[in-house]
Amino acid sequence: AIIKGEQKWESPILARFPMSEDEAVKCLESFFRRGFDQYEKNRSRADMDHSTSKLSAHLRIGTLSPNELYYATEDSGLAFEERKTFSRRLFWRDLAYFQLLSFPGMREYSIRTHYDNTEWVSGEEEKRRFEAWKWGKTGYPLVDAGMRELYATGWMTQSVRMVVASFLTEYLRVN
Repeated sequence: AIIKGEQKWESPILARFPMSEDEAVKCLESFFRRGFDQYEKNRSRADMDHSTSKLSAHLRIGTLSPNELYYATEDSGLAFEERKTFSRRLFWRDLAYFQLLSFPGMREYSIRTHYDNTEWVSGEEEKRRFEAWKWGKTGYPLVDAGMRELYATGWMTQSVRMVVASFLTEYLRVN
């Protein structure tokens, strides 16, 4: 993609997440050295630097193989109970890709029928709500902090992603 405009919003993202296999290995080794053994307990702590792996971008663009991460997890020496959530999330990642392949329509409609009757906002109200959410100006501190972190760094923890996504769809009712 060609990024146009005067504001170089991508600079902090590229600085925080240099994308190469070497950087992916460094990130993997750092997480397994400093955070993996505490992941089960601290994974929802957005205030702790090594509570999550920060490997999702590397997995997404292919600088880290899911197989490599799986075997690092299996070879970690931790008991299954101490690594189960991290292992499951790696599988859920591939499940999401499989679902998109198997149900291509889920980009346009929910595969969960209980959402069929949701009354989504539309028009100018939808735009207003979406813009407030996008720029971290909803008035809800956790949501706003998460969106501002995403804009500033290109990343937010999985637990905060769940909060801001749910807020957009369930509370603001933006489709």
